[in-house]
Order: sequence, then C-alpha cells, then structure tokens
Amino acid sequence: MAIVLRYVDSLDFVKERFIGIVHVKDTSSLTLRNAINEVLTSNKLSFSQIRGQGYDGASNMRGEFNGLKALILQENDTAFYVHCFAHQLQLVVVAVVKKYDGVSDFFEQISLVVNVVCASCKRKDLLREQARERVQKGLCSGDLETGRGLNQVTTLVRAGETRWGSHFNTLISLMKLFVDVLVVLDFVKEEGGSLANRQQASGILAYFKSYEFVFYLHTMYDILHLTGTLSKQLQRKDLDILEAASMVRGTMEALQSFRNIGFAIILPKICNLQNIGIDLVKQAPQLLEYMAALSPCDSFAQFDKSKLLKLGKLYKYDFDDSDMIDLEGQLGIFYHSCIKDERFTSLKGISDLSRLMVSTGKHRDRKCRKMFSKLKLLKTDLRNKIGDEFLNDALLCNVETEALTKVEDEKVMERFEKMYAQRGQI
Repeated sequence: MAIVLRYVDSLDFVKERFIGIVHVKDTSSLTLRNAINEVLTSNKLSFSQIRGQGYDGASNMRGEFNGLKALILQENDTAFYVHCFAHQLQLVVVAVVKKYDGVSDFFEQISLVVNVVCASCKRKDLLREQARERVQKGLCSGDLETGRGLNQVTTLVRAGETRWGSHFNTLISLMKLFVDVLVVLDFVKEEGGSLANRQQASGILAYFKSYEFVFYLHTMYDILHLTGTLSKQLQRKDLDILEAASMVRGTMEALQSFRNIGFAIILPKICNLQNIGIDLVKQAPQLLEYMAALSPCDSFAQFDKSKLLKLGKLYKYDFDDSDMIDLEGQLGIFYHSCIKDERFTSLKGISDLSRLMVSTGKHRDRKCRKMFSKLKLLKTDLRNKIGDEFLNDALLCNVETEALTKVEDEKVMERFEKMYAQRGQI
C-alpha cells in the first residue's frame, strides 16, 4: 500500500509527500486502517490531525459502512472524503455507457475490431504496410504534408476498461486507419485461419456500413474529446481546487451545448442518446462549493461569508462555538481590508492568498495522483524479488528528489561508513 500525505507547511504552502509503501497481508479495510495508523504513529502523527482522505473507487476503500473511509471517520468525523475527480469522471462515463445499449454494443464492436486486426504479426504488418503506402501516395499527390510529428507509423490502440481516456485514443486511431483496417478485415474475411475468424471479419465489415456505427463513432468522438480533456486537466499536479471546479462546470456547459446543437451537426435526429451528455459530469461536492467562497479571483467576486461559516462548522474540532462567533466578525473585516489592499487584487487562487496572508501577517487573525509511475520504473522483471524495505527506500529517493537535494553527500557517506566496516574509504 502506497501512502502519500498532503499538508500545509508553516508558510501556508501546500506540500505533497510520498511517505512510503507498507506491506499488508490482505486488503481488508481494517488491515489497511491499522497499517496507516502505524505509519502515522511512527511519524508522530495521529488520525485526529487528518482533514481529508481520498482513495480509488473500491468498496473496501470508500464503503459507507465498513470501508477504510468509514473506519477513519469513526475516529475523526472531520476527515472528509473527496473522491478523485479524474477517477470519478471515469466511473461516470462507464456507468453511462453501460446504461445505453447502443453505446455499449458500439464499444464491444470496437474492441472486437482491435482483437481481429491485431491478432497476429502478419495482420499488424499488413496494417502498417497499407498505411505506409497510403501516406506515400498522399505525399506524392500533395494531399498530405511532411513535417515533424506528421504521418507517424501507428496502429490500433487497445482501450483499457478502467482508463476511459484510452477509448478516445482508440477512436482516433480507428478514424486515421479506417481505410487500412478495411483492407485487413477483407483479408481476414477471405483468408482467415478459421471459420470463426472469417465470420467475425464479415460481421464487422457489415457493422461498419451501418447507420448506427457512423452515428456512434462521431457522437462518442465528440463526447470523449470533452471528457478526455477534462480528465487530463484534473490530473495536473499544480491544479488549484477552484480551478478544477471551474473546469467541471465548463465541461458541463460544453456538453449541454453539444446536447442542444451538436447532434444536429452530426445527424438530423438526436435518436436515443440525447440524455448522455449532461450525465457524464457530476457537480462539485458541497465542501468544494464552500471553499470556492474564499477565492480571491476577480477581487473576491465569489466571497460569501455564509458559505465560509458553514465550512467552519464542518471542522468542529478546529472551530468551537466561540471561534465561530469570532470568525463571523473576522471574515467581514478580512473581506473589506483585502479588497482595498492593492496587494490582493491580482491573486489567482487560494494558494496565492494563503501565502500573501503569511507574508503580510494577516494569517495571525485566522488561518484560512507520480507514485505509481516510479513504482513501474523501479519494479522491473529483474527486481521481482526486491525486498519491501529496499523498494521503499528506492521509491523515496525517486519520488522525493526535491527533499533529498538538501542532504549533503558527506553526511550520506559518513552514515554508510558507520553502518559497518568498509574495505576501503568511501
């Protein structure tokens, strides 16, 4: 289990640190809860200090009654759970696709196309050769242009069930190679190694000629183009939470516009998919809505004292009754003092606001997804027997490079020399 902590330092900078990996005997919520408790305790921390938690969509993690989220909330009811926006978006897309039989059948056919065309090296080579000849003819006739990154050798992209951004890449590759895919399918239809293969190719070719295929291909391309862009933006490390909420709203508006006029561009009839667009994105949680009321953008245009007071009530261990009384007055003074202060007029987010409050002394009144790629890099086939402790140390060195730059080489060598006798001086 990988553990990452996000916290605010003494200068009100938001920091995120990979703490390490912990070996667990099973993935039950109780086992994971105990493992996290041991890590926190060893670092002189406790559950009472947690103000937020986030996991993937597995029931053992976010279950309402017996999940890890629920166990931690039993000990600290202000450790609010916020589901990863990007992962939540993936789940919504999957749920919507399964709800509409036509869309579900469409992606099953697309998956079958990839399986048939890429089933053997011979078919892959035929696909590449057809694409190469088509590009060469296009360059000779002037229909295609040369340049850096243009006309690259490619193949059909296989979609991943839990990564719906990959489905958009699959559709892009199919649209680029559509003519070449038809050649390969014709080849399999005539010379496939078995009757089943020939029937599959024949069925796909018939589906490609249907009204339904063309409709779903263009419709899902436009919808996944929007949601895929949102998914990538939500995974940015430097993304401000208010900016994320703004992107969600913007995507919802774009999907609503697509519902209203987009289908008319593709086909004259909306058919049975007219409700798919707006269901793809959910509203930001109430917690984030309250936070947005503190945004300094546009001279605190979204400032709302009532929402900020509701936010304070959620964190009852940080704001008792007397604090809430003080907070109501402090917020009024804070707002009127900041909008008159030129230093606060060009801020872009809450992080900028918090840092400026520290530098100006206003904070004295009231303080207002890297790890797995490194694991894949380190845990190679040659290191399958790597021990937990060594793997944990290697990951820390790779992930927390910024912190390690402050460690002097002489200190490291001195520590190694003291560990055990060396054959020679380091």
